[in-house]
Amino acid sequence: MHRDSAAPNAIDDYRLITQGNGIYLEHHQPAMMNDPYHVHPSIEINYLRGCEMWYAFGGVEVYVPPNRICLFWAAQPHRVIRVEGVGLITNAYVSLEEFATWKLPAQFMETLLSGGVIHAQDQLDGDVALFDRLGAEVDLATPETSRLHCVELQARIMRLSLSSWYTGGAQTSIGSRINLGGNMVQHFEKMLRFIAQNFAGPITLGDVAKAANVSENYANTVFKKVLGTTVKAHVTQVRTYRARMLLKGTDEKIISIAYDCGFRSLSSFYDAFQRYVGISPAEYRSSDFGR
Repeated sequence: MHRDSAAPNAIDDYRLITQGNGIYLEHHQPAMMNDPYHVHPSIEINYLRGCEMWYAFGGVEVYVPPNRICLFWAAQPHRVIRVEGVGLITNAYVSLEEFATWKLPAQFMETLLSGGVIHAQDQLDGDVALFDRLGAEVDLATPETSRLHCVELQARIMRLSLSSWYTGGAQTSIGSRINLGGNMVQHFEKMLRFIAQNFAGPITLGDVAKAANVSENYANTVFKKVLGTTVKAHVTQVRTYRARMLLKGTDEKIISIAYDCGFRSLSSFYDAFQRYVGISPAEYRSSDFGR
């Protein structure tokens, strides 16, 4: 997996992770290691054996049961916050560009791309064998094996989309079916990377658009189609995520946290925090929310 190197002003606990176009596999023993929040513009497919796991998507905690396929659109900051038991997890990261070619049912796609964490209601007899095989082949990254893995997962996810599934997580409303044509995914990834590395500074819509060599109107169009929000709102959300981590993990003064996270005034920080979290920074720090 490629992790972008830190820019001079990058924040280490909010990272963009990219896997390229196609599919990337991981296979390991999951453990709680205080991993940073991260985003990646791909669909993440998880399969656990022998343990249970919990994700945090901001303030929303999502349970991942064993022996059930779980998948989500990973453009929102998320991280593992708890693991119980000793087992294995196989992760498949499928680029949005690839995933869009799978032609899944509209309701399934819209649920996924609007923030729903989709779980298989039932386990198929071949699921363990499929993910064990994928796990055993993580180092066989040839064009032929990658294509095979995509085809195998496409068939399983298609079967899932046509059978029993349920959602967890906080869905956001999107206006219409997302059109993933052209270079939208590549532009979106470039802009996400720029925001992840520079949000603590005074960045503008023009700065974000320039990072992908697109117009400001196009930049906002991409964010509205993919995330259902504007570039400015996403930058504010990222800053708020960072502030939440500092409020829980440090004793730094609230005013210092506000400026460290890119807010230009204490009042704008309080307004954003109340809007996205629902309580004040002081209330959040003293509560159990987000722990």
